[in-house]
Amino acid sequence: MRRLRLLAAISAGLALAAGAMIPLPASAEAPRGTATVPLSPGDAATVRLITGDRVALTRGPDGRRAASVTPGPGRKGLLFRTLEQDGHVTVLPSDADALVAAGRLDRGLFDVTALLAQRYDTAHTDALPLIVERAGGMTASSLDELTGLAEKSSVRRLDSIDAHAMRVDNGDLGRFWKTLVSADGQRTKAADAPRVWLDGRVSASLDRSTAQIGAPDVWSAGYRGDGVKVAVLDTGADQKHPDLAGRVTAAKDFSGSSGTGDMFGHGTHVASVVGGSGGASGSGSSRRGVAPGARLLVGKVLGDDGFGSSSQVIAGMEWAVEQGADIVNMSLGSSGASDGTDPMSLALNDLSRRSGALFVVAAGNNGEQGPRTIGSPAAADAALTVGAVDRDDSLAPFSSRGPRPGDEAVKPDVTAPGVGIVAARAAGTTMGTPVDEHYVAASGTSMATPHVAGAAALLAQRHPEWTADRLKDALISSAVTAEGQKVTEQGSGRIDVRAAALGAVSATGTLALGPFSTEATEPGLSRLRYTNSSGKDVRLSLAVELATEDGRKPAAGSVRLGADSVQIPAKSAAEALLTVDPARVGRGKFYGYVTAASSDGTVLARTTVSLVVKGPTHRITLKSIDKDGRRVGDLPTIWGADGFVGYTDPASAVTEVEEGVYQVNTSWTDSADDGEELRHAVIPEVKVTKDMTVTLDARTTVPVEIRTPRPAEQRGILSYQTYREIGGRGLTQGTMFFDSAKRLYISPTARVTEGTFEFASRWQLVAPLLKAKVKAKKKQTELGAYYLPMSPLLPESGQTLTAVDAGDADKPDFAKARGRIAVVNNPSGENEKDFVEQAAKAGARAVLVVHFEDNSWTRWQPMGERWAVPTIRIGASEGAELLARIARGSTSVEFSGTARSPYLYDVMQVARQQVPRKVVHTVSASNSAVVPTTYADNGVSGWASEQRFGWRPYQQTAWNQYTRFVPLGFARTEYVSAGDTVWQHRVHHRTTFFVDEPLAHGMLDQPRTFRAGRLPGETWQGAIVRPSIPAGTATPTVREGNLLRLRIPEFTDSQPGHWSRTSAGDGLGEVPQGDLVSADLYRDGEKVAGVSSAWQDVSVPDAPARYRLDLSTARDSEDWKAGVSTDTSWSFRSGHSKESTPLPLLQLDYDVPVDARNVVEGGRSHRVEVKVRAQKGLAAPRGVTLRVEASYDDGRTWTTARTKAHGDLGFRAELTTPAQRRTWVTLRVTASDSAGNTVRQTVQRAYAVRR
Repeated sequence: MRRLRLLAAISAGLALAAGAMIPLPASAEAPRGTATVPLSPGDAATVRLITGDRVALTRGPDGRRAASVTPGPGRKGLLFRTLEQDGHVTVLPSDADALVAAGRLDRGLFDVTALLAQRYDTAHTDALPLIVERAGGMTASSLDELTGLAEKSSVRRLDSIDAHAMRVDNGDLGRFWKTLVSADGQRTKAADAPRVWLDGRVSASLDRSTAQIGAPDVWSAGYRGDGVKVAVLDTGADQKHPDLAGRVTAAKDFSGSSGTGDMFGHGTHVASVVGGSGGASGSGSSRRGVAPGARLLVGKVLGDDGFGSSSQVIAGMEWAVEQGADIVNMSLGSSGASDGTDPMSLALNDLSRRSGALFVVAAGNNGEQGPRTIGSPAAADAALTVGAVDRDDSLAPFSSRGPRPGDEAVKPDVTAPGVGIVAARAAGTTMGTPVDEHYVAASGTSMATPHVAGAAALLAQRHPEWTADRLKDALISSAVTAEGQKVTEQGSGRIDVRAAALGAVSATGTLALGPFSTEATEPGLSRLRYTNSSGKDVRLSLAVELATEDGRKPAAGSVRLGADSVQIPAKSAAEALLTVDPARVGRGKFYGYVTAASSDGTVLARTTVSLVVKGPTHRITLKSIDKDGRRVGDLPTIWGADGFVGYTDPASAVTEVEEGVYQVNTSWTDSADDGEELRHAVIPEVKVTKDMTVTLDARTTVPVEIRTPRPAEQRGILSYQTYREIGGRGLTQGTMFFDSAKRLYISPTARVTEGTFEFASRWQLVAPLLKAKVKAKKKQTELGAYYLPMSPLLPESGQTLTAVDAGDADKPDFAKARGRIAVVNNPSGENEKDFVEQAAKAGARAVLVVHFEDNSWTRWQPMGERWAVPTIRIGASEGAELLARIARGSTSVEFSGTARSPYLYDVMQVARQQVPRKVVHTVSASNSAVVPTTYADNGVSGWASEQRFGWRPYQQTAWNQYTRFVPLGFARTEYVSAGDTVWQHRVHHRTTFFVDEPLAHGMLDQPRTFRAGRLPGETWQGAIVRPSIPAGTATPTVREGNLLRLRIPEFTDSQPGHWSRTSAGDGLGEVPQGDLVSADLYRDGEKVAGVSSAWQDVSVPDAPARYRLDLSTARDSEDWKAGVSTDTSWSFRSGHSKESTPLPLLQLDYDVPVDARNVVEGGRSHRVEVKVRAQKGLAAPRGVTLRVEASYDDGRTWTTARTKAHGDLGFRAELTTPAQRRTWVTLRVTASDSAGNTVRQTVQRAYAVRR
């Protein structure tokens, strides 16, 4: 018995425990031009347009949004157009068209997305702020009339642009609009109309963000970071940029790319936030960095693509210290969470300790993934870790959250502005949203971090004697805490460099207490240090307040200060004592602050505190016993509400855990003659209340038995999984094994009483491929026999052959093999093909190879050149017994089996809350969908590839990834487990050598659950295969605003819901092969540029027009003979739509009486039924006419078929095929409706005719 091999089995749960340590720039760049609407799914918000109309925007659960318009009084006769572009929804009334087009009205007045983002919705404001420029022809009385409708106190003259700013109440917008478009009672010409802008909120930029952290006051005091060295470890810097010219004193490349220049744009932006001069922003230098006097060191640790390695980063950190950097800015980090013990974090701690440099590190941009998302090196103890806030100090959604995994310490330490930050743009780069030639806006903790690094530089100039720890403490303790943000999200809050540099008091920044045990008998004592930089004594009132995330506070007095105040002498320091009584505090993770306030209650310093108190811990010894009763030295997996538990003494399989509930499990494999056996032992509910030994014993496992209506064997991978939820946290652990696995054993469990537990196993069973029995008078012995991959097959009717000993493989003797099966012993692993050819020449009917080990499993495959005779392999022990029997006398072996199984059992066996003593799943129509399934033969190989993926409700990943082979021109009955398992089937028309990977391409259906019982038959690749939008598809072809979202699959077959795109190969990584597609879109007869397929987004003009979409496909493959090429042309009208609206593309569905080879019997007439339908969401087409034409010479000549209406929007065409023995039918179908929509579809060699 042995542990599962890494290459053979994959544990999903363990994979989840590790995060990749790939340094990434910590910017949260959104696609250019996009904006975030502050709406949660299901929420709605309403804005008022300048016209007085109301627009409501609703976001659905899938992220789609819906807009509705309520016209203002007297405006119901107007048209309202909705435009969705770059993530923005614009609603434009028709009487505003001309003014917008003339540039007299700001489009932002109708940009609903932007209005919401700026909180100009009715929930946040009762007026619309405007700027009105006086037009040349506008009279003073007209201007007075407009300003008279505004709030009097809001009107302000702007002389520089000859305009007035004003706020107009929502209730007065209708009258304001009427006055605006009518001057002196006459309709104003667009060119003479006053120009009106939305008085929009200004996005955060450096001049705003530096003020947000108090930097201008520090500058005014004479501190600009002069002489302080700040290293920026990033993507390099554009040193020719006006803001950085002369600012960089040293630079070095560690990325191995193009030198120290910035080809990505990230490093230049960051460096200018730290210490850019603002030279490109004009004489006022409004976009100067936080520390414009600092000396910049540029270490290029990330390449031109924005990526680097941990070693490159560490090398850059070391260089920065060697250069004498006082501050090191690191706007980068790993993609996975870290507990602070990774290489970059450890290097940072060491370098900071030895050099005194302060490392300021971005928290990361994984906040939307939830808590515990701080990466490396942000997790380092010595790092000053920075999260991001917007200009209102609201936490940015992307900003990574704490606590730090492992010790639950607080990270980030502080926050800083990181949303919409405008800073230097490296020449030739496109990162972020360009503002102009020299500046670009970007968001991310990358942008927040240099604000803090610059602040540290100002502080270092103010106090050159301070160490890194002192600088860090001052910045943390002086930060401004935001209400509504958790301690583990913001640390101490948004930095205030004014208070840090000019204030008198600083304190210990962060205090991590514990972990303590509730069994502790001695209190924990910690000291907080307070420093007074002023010339006067300072007395501060002290208070401590902690709570768990659910609001539970420690017991009164269990966390207490030694005194309620502290006296700090001038130019000196004092300490305060903090005492923790863990037994009284109670078990939990507590977060909060110790505040130090002046006599008027103003908080002057704040210490961030984390306190972890654990329950009693106990020693657990894990024992694993194999099926033979021997203890094996593996380390079972232990998992609880806090995640995976490590071993304190791995050599003895001993660990210490906190009291609570845990799951313990392990797996083994055993070799058998016919393959592998899997064993899994799990104890899902180990309640730890004392020291204990937990034993996982393979001898207690029982077989998972799948009973099928007909004889079947497991073929394809065997996978299983457990799902466990403890304390609201869930874990799926899954294992999959190569199809050498034949049996699965699982340990029975007690019923779980806390949380959720499930065991599930995934089976794929078909008729046995090969059965081999040694015939004897008293009994028959079954062999574990396998066809070699390239072996021909024995007759499906069965065959009995006399076995003869042909000696060893290195010197075989086939003298007696004619008409028999030659048994060849292959102890040294000789090339089997060589001696198989010799056996065939000697007249052997087949070869039976005795493998050099007992496990003789191999996988037969239908593709590739066949060997000379059937070749079968058995294990060494079985082979030795067979050869001994042959030596004793005549021995026959009976063979049976089939590669064309008439049935398939796709089974998901499920046991909820416990594993019973007997695990038996009996496949029947009461728990399975029974689906008669046909795989049409469309080529010459006779085989196709297919897979069916299955997901349990808690799963995101289906573990059944190996390709199966299915014969074509063939029908089988498929049993699929019913219930809440979600299934998706994929079929590829070719066989693939990439059998160990998921099918990357092929025809598929929609993910679905099945109901039990017999279902209608299903055909894959049945004629007629052509481009079509499947009925009920999740990706319809729509118009959204002025965007045509084309989503037309190139291949759909006769089964509703089956579809595929063009094939890019058979498996993962294979080069494109065989499929061609081209498309053209015409608008009013003119070709629209940039259209290459019918699966893309295309921007089109507002105005309604007639469109024609032409789509051509071709598939050049010997395995694809029917439907080799298609030409489809749709004609329809479309104009600007407010919401996502399906395009009126007529779809053709076919029903042709073909057999499983896509063949119709020739020499007589047959019917082709065609149904014309619209996309889901549109009314059924009316007044439909249809014409069917057929060609039997590949389109050289055509015959119009007699066609009659049949059923609901259906037609029946009568085709009489020629008398040739074999020919192809090419179809051309033309349909139209009364709305003028048309479709014309030609399918070359749609199906065959044979007599």
